[in-house]
Amino acid sequence: MHSSRFAAAAALSFASSVPITAQPATQTILVWSYGYSPRPIYLRADQPVTLTFVNRSGSSHDFVARSFFANSRILSGDVMGGMVDFRGGETKAVRLIPRAGRYRVHCSHFFHKQLGMSDAIIVN
Repeated sequence: MHSSRFAAAAALSFASSVPITAQPATQTILVWSYGYSPRPIYLRADQPVTLTFVNRSGSSHDFVARSFFANSRILSGDVMGGMVDFRGGETKAVRLIPRAGRYRVHCSHFFHKQLGMSDAIIVN
């Protein structure tokens, strides 16, 4: 009986000493004709993060994730109607706190989604 208490205490001690991996303060999302990176985008639930969108294309694109943005608390940045819009070569940042879930992303420009501009956001 004594040894099982000791084992339980040791396990609790070890578990509390293991650091919890924090979400990076910034997640860079690359945008180009016709894709996004990373694929998929992984985030941690309920932890603030700045999404930095870098449009490497000379053309305009957008990042449409209505459900994701509706379920996140937007702290700063330009999110209108559940999307972020970019001119060619533009970089934008959105700071938010995401809620757990799996969300779809796409570019709404004509035929861009069909050419590969779609992605997923997975928030655990």
